[in-house]
Amino acid sequence: MSEKKVMTLSLACLAVIAVAFAAKAEEKRVWTLSGLSGTGPRLLALSYGVPETDDDLGGFQCKARSGVVTLFVSATSSRLRPGRKATAILSAGDATASIAGRLTPNEEAGVPSFEGKLAADSRVLAALAGGGTMTVGVGPSRQSAPLAGAEEKFRKFVAACARQ
Repeated sequence: MSEKKVMTLSLACLAVIAVAFAAKAEEKRVWTLSGLSGTGPRLLALSYGVPETDDDLGGFQCKARSGVVTLFVSATSSRLRPGRKATAILSAGDATASIAGRLTPNEEAGVPSFEGKLAADSRVLAALAGGGTMTVGVGPSRQSAPLAGAEEKFRKFVAACARQ
């Protein structure tokens, strides 16, 4: 192959890679609320990530009207070990909660996930509906998510999870 063809092929490959990276950069994490419709026992979920991908920070789940919400953090730290107890620090605005839970295996991420429970009427969940930024830490891991545009989703989620 001539040097000119190699150069042209190399430039074409670089262009394809650049387009792929640009497309990936356009995929943004968003807050997604599911499970509000339907009758009978429902599982509701409010998660933060890129829809239809494995790219997510985690989120919240509850059984409708249970009064209990589960916090799930997809990836924590390589310094933590699955199967052990852990505490997450969740904050929004001026509200902070310490949430006891467990670390679970996450083979895709290569680091454990976290699951813990908190009351649906907790001050920190109400603060998430106020906008700003959510921050969650588990051990040395710290992650944050913007709440702008998700306020109504949080209000609906918390109301549906509240004990009635």
